[in-house]
Amino acid sequence: MGRSGAALAAVLALTCAACTPLAPPLPAISATPTTTRPATTAVTTPKPSAPEFTPPASPAKVTGACPFLGTAELQRVLGTSEDIITTEKPPDKTFVPGTEFQCRYEGKYVSPWLADLWIIASARSYSLPKMMENAKKDCTGPVTPLPGIGDGAFFCGVTTGEALVMTGKRSHGQNRTAYICLHKHRDDVYTTLAKTLADRL
Repeated sequence: MGRSGAALAAVLALTCAACTPLAPPLPAISATPTTTRPATTAVTTPKPSAPEFTPPASPAKVTGACPFLGTAELQRVLGTSEDIITTEKPPDKTFVPGTEFQCRYEGKYVSPWLADLWIIASARSYSLPKMMENAKKDCTGPVTPLPGIGDGAFFCGVTTGEALVMTGKRSHGQNRTAYICLHKHRDDVYTTLAKTLADRL
C-alpha cells in the first residue's frame, strides 16, 4: 500500500472509532436483595400430595396384607428415609383360598428387600398358643414374648441378619395372625410393629 493509502486507512480508522457509540454503563449492583419477582420468572405450583394411608380398623373381611401396614409408617418405624414400595404377592396355594396373604416391602432405590408381611385369617378353631409354639420352631435366636399385645406376640431371630415378629387374635369369628420378617432392628421396632398389626387384626 502506498503512502496515500496508509494515510487513508488511518483516517478511516479514526473516523470509525469516533462514530462508534460508547457502550451504556453497567447497571449498579445493589447490595439489598430485590423483593419483586421478575415478570419472566415462571411461578411453580406444589405437586399434589398422595392421599394419606388409611389402615383398616379390623376389617370384617381380609382381602390383602399390604393394607395392614402403610409404607410411610413402616418408613417411620424403621427410621429410614428411603422410599418404600409394596407388592401384594400371589397367595400360597397350600393354604385354603382367601385365607393367606403376603405383602413385600422393598426400597425404591437402595434396599432391594426390607420386609415381608403375612396375614392369615382362618375360621378354623386352632389354638393360637399352639400356632405360636409352632412358629417358634423357626427361631434360631432367643424368643422374646411381648405381653399385652393381641392374644399373644413375640419376636426372635430366624436367620443371620433377620428377625420374625408374630402376633395374633380372634377377630370377626376368625383366628387372625400376622407375621413380619425383616432385617434385625431394635427391640422397640418389633414391639411397635406387633402392636400396630394386632390392633388391625
